[in-house]
Formats: sequence, C-alpha cells, structure tokens
Amino acid sequence: MIDSVGYPATPKSVPIGFKLAKYPVLTPILNRVLPRDVVKKSVLSVYANDSKVDEALVDRYYDLTLRQGNRQALSRRLQETDSAANPEQIKQLVIPTLILWGAQDDLIPVENAALFHRDISNSQLKIFDGLGHVPHEEDPITTVAVVKQFLAGKPVSE
Repeated sequence: MIDSVGYPATPKSVPIGFKLAKYPVLTPILNRVLPRDVVKKSVLSVYANDSKVDEALVDRYYDLTLRQGNRQALSRRLQETDSAANPEQIKQLVIPTLILWGAQDDLIPVENAALFHRDISNSQLKIFDGLGHVPHEEDPITTVAVVKQFLAGKPVSE
C-alpha cells in the first residue's frame, strides 16, 4: 500500500486538479479541457521535493490525462466520498502487507500510515523522510529496495 485511502483524513493540501474534479458540474468541461499548468501544479503538490518535478515529468502526467477514459475515471473517483470507507474491514486483513508512506504527504496524512499498520495484523510499515504522496516516483531506487526486502521475507525497518 502506498499512501492509501481508507481512514478519514484531512489533507494539508489538495492538488488543484483534484479539487476541480470533485465537482460533477465541471466533469464535461474537464473531460475536454485540462490546462497543462493545472497538471503541473497538481504534480508539484504531491511531490515533497519540487526540484524533482521537471518538464518531462509534467509532460508524462499531462499525456496520461489525454488517454481515453483517464479524466473520466479520475473525476469519478474523486467524486466518491471517503466517508463510505469502513475502517473496520481493514482490521480483517491478515495477508502480509507492506505499507509505504511519504513523511511529507500533504494529501493523506502520515498518521494514517500508523492506523493501517495498527489495524493490519501482518503488516510492515516504512515511512520515507523527505518524500511526499508518491514516494515510489520521487525515489524509486529506495522504495524498490524496501519492496524487494519485504518480498524476500526480511523485516522492513521504519
């Protein structure tokens, strides 16, 4: 799990693209028009280190928004409420679970990582200092090393 939803959360900041996509009335417009600058601001808001957000990365995110169905899927997901989540179901998970979280995640607070770790009996937690909501993108080498360690059956240190 990487910076996952499942518990109530109050974000410190929400990407502008996410804010706009929450409004059903804007869906037809956003499905046709989404300025690249909105995408760039959204990417900057989920990275802890702005210097890692270059034009090629923004282009990749923007290109993904142009793929058929992606904008509609994002709008639909963001219009769903997290209040429908049932944290009690999380406690029923017993499979080995690796929980990865960026300590500087402003979208889903790092405190939620501790909730998942507490409630999933067979879980391991790794919090990455200096990383935001997408730690696997900001520092793929470090996050992959932790995943490999977990898959090898070795304990992961917080």
